[in-house]
Amino acid sequence: MPSEPKVAMALAALARPAAEFRALLQGAVGLGDEFRNSLSESEGDRARRSALGLGEFAVGRIDAARFAQLFCRAPGAEPASLAALEQALKTLRAFLAHPDHLFVAEVVAGARVGGTVNAALARAGRALNAVMLVEAVRSGRYDKVQHARLLESAEFLDWNRAERRVAPPLVITVDGAALHAGALADFADGQVKIVLVVRGACPPAPLARCVTPGMFVLQTVDGTGLDRLAHFDGPAVAAIVPETAAQFVHDPALGREPWQRITIRAAGEPPKKAIGGMSVYQMAEDLRVLHDLARTPFAVPTPGGAATPALGAPDAVDKIASWLLGQSGLPGTG
Repeated sequence: MPSEPKVAMALAALARPAAEFRALLQGAVGLGDEFRNSLSESEGDRARRSALGLGEFAVGRIDAARFAQLFCRAPGAEPASLAALEQALKTLRAFLAHPDHLFVAEVVAGARVGGTVNAALARAGRALNAVMLVEAVRSGRYDKVQHARLLESAEFLDWNRAERRVAPPLVITVDGAALHAGALADFADGQVKIVLVVRGACPPAPLARCVTPGMFVLQTVDGTGLDRLAHFDGPAVAAIVPETAAQFVHDPALGREPWQRITIRAAGEPPKKAIGGMSVYQMAEDLRVLHDLARTPFAVPTPGGAATPALGAPDAVDKIASWLLGQSGLPGTG
């Protein structure tokens, strides 16, 4: 699946958040291995490790062997906690060996976008739980009753705030007929980044329902804007859509009002027939919502003193400029 050009393009754009998530798992593996190895260290091994850590300044000043006895002993570990550590490390290595399982998923026939995203994040939740399990064993806090379920899948709704801030990015392939994006609002939190790669015809504005004041939303044909999504500090969703769909970006950083945050690059073709259970009316409503949100609330005076209806930003700029020139009294502007 990653060999598909659009999937590869999305993964490339999300390289940084993906690397950060992998680094989190790799760090836990390194710490777990270090802890496990420390349990079998001899006194001499601990002294040498202590001397290395203290550095040249400690030579002749601090007894490395004595320091190691006082500060470098690993906490005791019961067989149950060591078994849990081994399972956690095995889980983390499996995810690191097959990163596609963390970052790429497909909406299969009969499934829904929301369910697929939920399942993908549940797998990531299992990886995060494995990181927590490693730390619990290392710190001597492992409790079989409390931590027994940590290696099970953990749905996003059960994640805490810290876990949502380190959520891995997702690339989801989906047929346009199955693109019912309203359920994605359930995952609009933390640093969740979702890119939908759409195959075939789809509704013209499926992500209009995802626009909220703090969520970055993008519909793009060629990947333009995915770099902004990857760097956005907050939840974000994008769809790589066919050319018949609307192309727009909603960036919460651009202002407080919807018309400040939304830029429509292509209006999208009005729907003419139902797609995947979405009626023409429903799809047209999504398109209307998008354009209503983007409409600039400018009322431009007319020569008679009345006001024209609210206009979009490009039209408003032209109208206002024309009106100001007309009021200036300059030659040739009347």
